[in-house]
Amino acid sequence: MTFAKLLARLDALLQRHRPEYYAELNPPATAAELAAFEAEVGLTLPAELWAWFSWHNGQNDECFESLVANYECPSLSSVAESMRINRELLEAGDFVLNWWQPNWVPFLTNGSGDHVCLDLEGTFTGQPGQLIEHWHDWEPRDVVFPDLTVWLAAVVQAYEAVLAETGEPELTDEQILDLELGSPAGFPLEFRAR
Repeated sequence: MTFAKLLARLDALLQRHRPEYYAELNPPATAAELAAFEAEVGLTLPAELWAWFSWHNGQNDECFESLVANYECPSLSSVAESMRINRELLEAGDFVLNWWQPNWVPFLTNGSGDHVCLDLEGTFTGQPGQLIEHWHDWEPRDVVFPDLTVWLAAVVQAYEAVLAETGEPELTDEQILDLELGSPAGFPLEFRAR
């Protein structure tokens, strides 16, 4: 299934089964906002990430509910801020190898400095587009999904599985926090910053 179709399914699931959370999602990012973000961070976003932020530009800064597990959706401005801080620390020599890379785009956050990043360079594996976990105070840097489309399919499947299991019309915050995404074969790939 294409990224666009999966995004439409997620949108429908959120509207129907998490309406209060859905109301906290920001309006879509405009093409001008996306272009400004690309210029600020010096990267060209792949079509899937462009579509992600064109769907909703993250969630309200005052909303601390998660999209999946304990991860929230940051806005482009929050993503740019996280990237700026980490790049400055990297350039200052504060990080060991692969603690942070300038081509990582942190599109999910737990609000405590930890992220799931779209890795545009293919750190460790040579496969650009993979998703990598970044912890602000812990060395593991696991590659958790091969790309955004496989990740989004796992999110949709996890939502649908909980709904089928419970039969309830709405998903609770606790159910979202407990969601475990099905990993594709061979994932996660375990690496460490050193």
